[in-house]
Amino acid sequence: MITSQRALTSAISVALAAGLTVSLSGCFGNPLERITDGLIEGTVENVIEGTTGVDVDVDGDGSGGSLPDSWPAEIPVPEGSILFSLAAAGTYSATLTVDSEDAAKAGYEQFVSNGYEVVSEISLGDQGYAYGLRSPEWTVQYSWGSDDEGTATVNITASPTEE
Repeated sequence: MITSQRALTSAISVALAAGLTVSLSGCFGNPLERITDGLIEGTVENVIEGTTGVDVDVDGDGSGGSLPDSWPAEIPVPEGSILFSLAAAGTYSATLTVDSEDAAKAGYEQFVSNGYEVVSEISLGDQGYAYGLRSPEWTVQYSWGSDDEGTATVNITASPTEE
């Protein structure tokens, strides 16, 4: 049974990741380009962390964020620039950009080669892909979308598998 804290954390993770994917995918203007001097970035992180106790990292200047120190080694992340990351109540989420759609797909294929079972699959045509994956330890949502320049934005959300 999912606790209300875990449900809230999962909902926050998915909502933030989905919002960042849409806003950074190239379909809309990149709101992070409007962030100046890290002021908003720091404020967002401090408000979320102070209110919820959730470890959040938002990269507003494009220099590259980082994964939480507690990110599980068994949750692979493709090489790229971390835009957002979150760790809360055993749930982890990250949004990053990678060089190409092939790099995003290779990240998904790494889960499959590591023994994760594909439990759901969504194709959004040229707009992107979303997969639900499961191992005995982790339930993962892995998705990506590409922009007109060929860069892909990847979202990964991982929660412990409920028995």
